[in-house]
Amino acid sequence: MNDTKYQEIFLTRAHLNELVSSPLPAGFYFRNYEFQDEENWFRIYKASDNYNKVYSTTFKEYFGAKAQKLEKRQIYICNSDGLAVATATAWYDKNFLGQSWGRVHWVAVHPDYQGQGLANCLLSEVLKRLKECGHEKAYLRTYTMRLKAVRLYLNFGFMPLIRSSADEEIWKSLAKKVDHENLATWRD
Repeated sequence: MNDTKYQEIFLTRAHLNELVSSPLPAGFYFRNYEFQDEENWFRIYKASDNYNKVYSTTFKEYFGAKAQKLEKRQIYICNSDGLAVATATAWYDKNFLGQSWGRVHWVAVHPDYQGQGLANCLLSEVLKRLKECGHEKAYLRTYTMRLKAVRLYLNFGFMPLIRSSADEEIWKSLAKKVDHENLATWRD
């Protein structure tokens, strides 16, 4: 059996209907991207992502040429002091699986604020934003070691994307670790 600890995986949501609403806890609010949020984005990611190297230039590499679109597509959760503590982007891919898809991209909650349900709120808002931007379906990319994230995405109606026997093996192994009803068919 393959070691699935650090495998890249994709999940898809076939439609953006019947979205789950998840209200923010007291003392937090949403806001859209603002000019110079690159520093907030970098601070949140540098603190929250233990698996990927994020540099001060990463934001510009991914969004630089399309920064004007961020005002509608990038979301921040701020605490009562106005500090951005979580972020995600309702992005897009014009050629994923040969079609145009909405993309849940760069989801992160600063470690000081994890465990308060902010990831649920953020994902709920990103899916709503994707729908508002005209997308009918969504996908995301993550890694097998991010078990909490995989559970969250499955709870929001995402399903594994299986494109090969290798994908199937990865998900069979992951199903044992995640223990989610959407993966019940792969349990041994």
